[in-house]
Amino acid sequence: MGMISDLGRSLGTEELTTVVAAFAAANDETVAAIEYLGKRRARIVLTSGQEALVVPAVSVEAARAACAAASVPVDNGWERELTELARPTNDLWRAQARRQLTR
Repeated sequence: MGMISDLGRSLGTEELTTVVAAFAAANDETVAAIEYLGKRRARIVLTSGQEALVVPAVSVEAARAACAAASVPVDNGWERELTELARPTNDLWRAQARRQLTR
């Protein structure tokens, strides 16, 4: 898989839309994943078959707006998987409660 990454400045909504639309026009079945990197940063990972592009964004909102404007679907499956992994089970809650009561 070819991956291109621009580690320069983060792009605003208009510039992001241009980049996302250009990648989608050049590659069939483009899908985006948006990663939150902090208060003032995000990253769009565009994938299509054997090609990928990592684009720095100023915010998650700007990234989502750019993908919507370029008609590129955003796949947030990894967010759901990560949330499920991070969510404590009932057994963990019970164990935590027992520890608090015994102290």
